[in-house]
Amino acid sequence: MLKNRRKCVRFEVPINVKFRPTYGATDYAMGVTRDLCSEGFRVEAHDFRFIVYEHLELIVELQAGRKPVSVFGDVVWKRQAGRRCLAGIELKMKDRDMQKQALEKIFSFAHIPYTDSSGLPNKLGFIKEYYNNGYRCRVTFRLLKETAGDARNVSLIGDFNNWDPSETHMVRMDNGDFIITMDLDSNREYRFSYLIDGTRRENDWYADKYARNRFGYKISVVVV
Repeated sequence: MLKNRRKCVRFEVPINVKFRPTYGATDYAMGVTRDLCSEGFRVEAHDFRFIVYEHLELIVELQAGRKPVSVFGDVVWKRQAGRRCLAGIELKMKDRDMQKQALEKIFSFAHIPYTDSSGLPNKLGFIKEYYNNGYRCRVTFRLLKETAGDARNVSLIGDFNNWDPSETHMVRMDNGDFIITMDLDSNREYRFSYLIDGTRRENDWYADKYARNRFGYKISVVVV
């Protein structure tokens, strides 16, 4: 985890997690995940008694009726930050397929795309992944830092959420890009825009095509 920390794309996703050493009967400690990536995450807790290199069992508590996800990892660093204890967890499971499946569930819950590589594909524009039945598609929208500038918040607004800026908030990546993944019905076209800090609208200049809104302005379209 440490050797790749500059390469791995990280997401600021707070999810409740409980953890304890794999060797036995110690009660679970409670914390919150931060800096989620394909190799592990950071844990914030009021009390982190475990030492560096200790192997932990971690239960990531997905909400909305979903079953929690169990993963295993090593403590690779720890430090104190005021009243909070911070620790870096590098995931290490014997079954790599099980680790991948666990991460996919966690990333899906957080509405961000999962990749085994050190970052998102070097692809500008949409990333589309069709379900086997062909009726639905997972679409990843990506607003580049060059357009986002120093934005603090970006919302994706469009036909899929009735243009409601409170509905779909994008996640800021370490490199300054903003991304979000949504499930959309196939065989449709959706008009959309990026709303930056609640005031500025921007098009996606890698959109599938463009249309005109009722005021005559050009607007982005994704074809699914």
